[in-house]
Amino acid sequence: MRSLVYTSTQTRPITDTELAQILAVGREKNARLGVTGVLAHKGDNCIGIIEGEDDVVGARFEQVRIDPRHTKVRVLLDEPVARRSFPDWSMAFQALDPLMEEVPGFRDLFTARQPTEPGFGASRARALLDWFDRHPLGPLTNQDAHDEEVPRTRVLNAAIATVHDDGVSRFSVEGVAERAELSVDDVLHLFPSHHALLAATVMRWTRAVSAPLFPVEAEKGTVAYLHALLVAHAEEPALMRLVASSLATSTDPSTDGADYYRSAYLQFRETIRQALAEDVRSGREPATMDPVRGAQQLLALYDGLRLQSLLTTDTDVVDAFDRAAARMRRGWAEHYEQPSYWDIPVAGT
Repeated sequence: MRSLVYTSTQTRPITDTELAQILAVGREKNARLGVTGVLAHKGDNCIGIIEGEDDVVGARFEQVRIDPRHTKVRVLLDEPVARRSFPDWSMAFQALDPLMEEVPGFRDLFTARQPTEPGFGASRARALLDWFDRHPLGPLTNQDAHDEEVPRTRVLNAAIATVHDDGVSRFSVEGVAERAELSVDDVLHLFPSHHALLAATVMRWTRAVSAPLFPVEAEKGTVAYLHALLVAHAEEPALMRLVASSLATSTDPSTDGADYYRSAYLQFRETIRQALAEDVRSGREPATMDPVRGAQQLLALYDGLRLQSLLTTDTDVVDAFDRAAARMRRGWAEHYEQPSYWDIPVAGT
């Protein structure tokens, strides 16, 4: 097993669409190759961590090195490892977590004049790996927070880690405060109740996973976007359990947070409806497809398969979605006819 940490600088500004495609395609390619790791960026600067079998890591890094979008590609650390630092992520991808600024020597990685001693990059890389080990969800939970928002980021990172490790049923303000190394009063100053903290956790985690993929919707269509989102969620079963729990909460109006979660879901459904309407206007989907019904059908498939994957061990959620969505899209091109299930003749009558 090999772990390689590198930095690079983009040769030109990369559009949101390009970033989304790098994530969507890279995630699936890495999953096929057994590669895991992180690609984090700040401005034009990137930090990449690639881990896997020796030859595969070497080949993937060579693709980065010769990519015309990257320059000043520099290896900070390349060494054998006994275990992966990111076993669950084929590619985590976000702007750099503001908490990472606290890593000793982090800012030195991108200064114009860097020390020339061989151990300079390696020491910084090991500090980053140690940070990731202590904040394993960091790459997925940041939202380009400003400096004054760092305490909030710390709390939400801790909240996501709590749900990831302990589940929703054990989620508490006290547990989050302990993980964040803050007092309960500090946490309650930012989030005045258990419900407020959990709702913010759902919003932050789901948005951190989905936001980088938004351009896929505009470039490739709604079905491609939901496919990419399922790939991302399949790597985070704890997130799928959290979403399932919030949806269950939204079905009972008497439960705290029900209105909030229902509103968030309806907003998501409206986003899918609008995206399908744009797919029809652009010719990606047939005019015979009603975007309202199309959104209902797609989300029934999307939500149902996510729930099914949590209850069974033999559900390949992405493959099942692709197969069913392909048949659904063919059906959209046909004029609807009311089915006559009960008109089938019964033998002997």
